Amino acid sequence: MKLHVIEEPPLMFAQGGRHVDIKAGLSTFGAFDRGSGSVPNPIGIGLIGTADTIDGVRDWMESCRNGVASTEETLTDLRPAFPGLRDSLYGTHFQITDLNTRTVSRHEMQNALSGPRKLSRIVDLFVEHARDLADRPGLRVIIVAPPVDVFNLVEDPGREPDPVLDDADAAAPDYVTNFHDVFKAQALDLAAPTQIVRPDTYGGGSTRRSRTQKKSAKPGEKKASLQDPATRAWNFHTALYYKAGGVPWRMVRRLSAHDTCYVGTSFFKSLDGKRLLTSVAQVFNERGEGLIVQGGNARIDRDDPSPHLNADDSRTLLANGLRSYRREHNHMPARVVVHKTSYFDAGEIDGFRQAAREERIDMLELVHVRRSDTRLFRAAEHAVQRGTSLQFDQRSGVVYLKGTVPYFKTYPGAYVPRALEFRRDDGESSPLDLAKELLELSKLNFNNTQFDSGDPITVRAARRVGDILKHVGSGRNVQSRFRYFT
Repeated sequence: MKLHVIEEPPLMFAQGGRHVDIKAGLSTFGAFDRGSGSVPNPIGIGLIGTADTIDGVRDWMESCRNGVASTEETLTDLRPAFPGLRDSLYGTHFQITDLNTRTVSRHEMQNALSGPRKLSRIVDLFVEHARDLADRPGLRVIIVAPPVDVFNLVEDPGREPDPVLDDADAAAPDYVTNFHDVFKAQALDLAAPTQIVRPDTYGGGSTRRSRTQKKSAKPGEKKASLQDPATRAWNFHTALYYKAGGVPWRMVRRLSAHDTCYVGTSFFKSLDGKRLLTSVAQVFNERGEGLIVQGGNARIDRDDPSPHLNADDSRTLLANGLRSYRREHNHMPARVVVHKTSYFDAGEIDGFRQAAREERIDMLELVHVRRSDTRLFRAAEHAVQRGTSLQFDQRSGVVYLKGTVPYFKTYPGAYVPRALEFRRDDGESSPLDLAKELLELSKLNFNNTQFDSGDPITVRAARRVGDILKHVGSGRNVQSRFRYFT
């Protein structure tokens, strides 16, 4: 066994600027593609909500324009002030006009909430208004602002958590159908991506549940805390910039590195939990652009509880992903890394290898990842440091993607961190190189400007996509970019 503490990898921002922290990098250098023409100035924003929520969002965004002070007195690097929409941050600003605003009337809301299937009726109502806006010229993102009551409409499919499919943070419950996922599924064919905003974000009231809380916290349990005002502004505006077509930051490409395509593969069950699993892949490059690739049906054998694809479906899945990559970049990658939440069996290895051979890709890495029961401890006040990695042998190890962050001078999490276990089922990269790559990929979540995510973006995105695709009917055409799913 070998123990390594990997240094926090830097990210790249505008004009080649580098920083380990997202907020500091954006403040100092600006968004990576600022001024490149990838997003217009101004960015046209649509807005749908009730009269109260529309006023709340517009007033809050206007108040953020000149900056939001930090309420943090000690950990100022962790929770810095939001500097406002100055040109050096995103190189653009966001514009909401009355023409691009749709008000859901009180009568419409009451009618949708008065009968059965309340959640479906509310979703249909907001989707109808979104369709009216989506094709407007110059509109890049639609903000959807339902009132508090809508976020309390959930439907519990009543299945127990699956130890393989639902292996996420220790506090994550089984899946609950909610407005966000059903609306996103219905809006996947719109011309513009959508940004759903909770009343908590702009001060319009408190929602009793978050999407990671099926029920209210039990006595003695810690409830999910609301982010501080500056962090909410950071996350919201950066997500809008990304959904408008921008690249806020990117991984730093090492000089010796090959062009790499990252594929995250996960599985999800149908809403009733009874039908076969279906695979979902997410294709990324070092810029973090995600492309959705839907796979075929998976299987679970009687003697093996882990989900797998057969050889033909594995080949098709990777072949489709590589074709998406080529359409995006006009060339094939030199190296392909596939992350999967269960181990690769012989059929999957054969199928992925065949797809790589057909596209003349020599470097293929098949790595399965999962939450680990291995715990490391250190003699210090805070939890084990993020980036700590223990190598078991020449193919496997664990790495902490959450933990104490030296730059923040604290551990910012709410629970004891768990390591991510990884094993290379095919390929040649060393465990240390794979751990470094997983650490880098944990910093490509453009919806969160705090970089200590507990998952690589490949796996996080694939799981997130599965939550939404389970609400999408078979044979329906959907947008292929990940920004439509977040």
